[in-house]
Formats: sequence, C-alpha cells, structure tokens
Amino acid sequence: MSLPLYLMHGWGFDASFWTSMLHHLPDVEASIVDAGYFGAPFHPPLPQTPYLAVGHSAGSLVLLSQDLPGCEGLVLFNGFSRFSAADNFPDGVPARVLERMRRQLQKSPETVLADFRQRCGTDEPFPGPPALERLDTGLEKLLLDDAREQAARWGDRLHWMTGQSDPFPPARSGFASPGSIVDGGHLLPLTEPALCASFIRQWSIRHG
Repeated sequence: MSLPLYLMHGWGFDASFWTSMLHHLPDVEASIVDAGYFGAPFHPPLPQTPYLAVGHSAGSLVLLSQDLPGCEGLVLFNGFSRFSAADNFPDGVPARVLERMRRQLQKSPETVLADFRQRCGTDEPFPGPPALERLDTGLEKLLLDDAREQAARWGDRLHWMTGQSDPFPPARSGFASPGSIVDGGHLLPLTEPALCASFIRQWSIRHG
C-alpha cells in the first residue's frame, strides 16, 4: 500500500518544485505545503491516516522541527538537520554567509534568489514575485534552527538521499541513519524525479 505524502519544499522554491516527481506517483495522495516565498502560503492539514513526510533541503529542517502526528517515516532529499556552522558543527555554512544574504535580500531580492537558485542548479524563472518577509524568515531559520536531536529520535524511520555533487556541505553529508548518495547535485527531485519517486515508493511500501 502506498502511504499518503506530506511534502515540504526548500528555501527559494514553491510547491511546484514537486510536480515532476509526483508525475511518477500518480496513484499517491499528496498534500503539498507552499511556504509562500513567491505568493500566498498554503499549509494543508496533516493527513488523517498514516503518511510519509517528504522534505527537500530546508524543507527537511522544517519537518524535523515540527510535530508530525501519524507520520510513519521521513523521506528527505538533499536534507540536513542543521545548516549553519557552530562549534560542534564545523561542516555548516558560516553564519556570515547567511547574514550577508539577509542584508542583500532587502536591497536586491531578485539577484539573491537568482544567485542561490543558480548555485542549486537551476536558472528557471521565479514562479512569482519574491515575498521578502517570508524569504527573510526562511533564511533566519536556516541560521538558527538545529534539529539534530529530533533527527536522532527518528532513527531508522528517517530515510535520505543526497547528491554527491551537492554544493552545500550539510546536505552532502546526509544523516546518521542509512541513506543513499547518488550522482547529482542539490535538486534531486527536479533532476532525478523518477529516482526520487522510486525511493519514496520503496519506503512507502515498507511502512505501509
């Protein structure tokens, strides 16, 4: 049985990020969060039956940081439980990089977003006008949030896939639980939608 999905995209993208991957899962019920970085936010209710929570990049950190009653497992692509560097997390992105992005976002949001998305591996046009306040809040969460303890509590119910060429060290490192490192960069659900869909189906069957 394929479990329903609850999907959370990453910073600088929107709900359409999942479209290509979900084309490979036509029989699966999907509730898709939109953080509102390019329009109105949308937060559907959690499924009422057992489900899998699926996150990409910063969306993984968001999922790890919230209560997910009824969730049978997490499937995280290019994810991480902490993004910014700390004394006990030297592989993180230096805080000054994120702080600089926050400052520049107020002056030239299109440039900041275009540079970030290009580094991720896409030059597709924005899906709408940037929503500065929500984008800034998202960067603040990348700077401050730490969900390493929550990730540890999920144990072997946390399933992850990342790209060996991911430009962001926290995402490239994966998690402590068994996972999969594949050819690719930071946008696996966009660049390898069939592979990601198969990975989800594998764990959906296992947990279902």
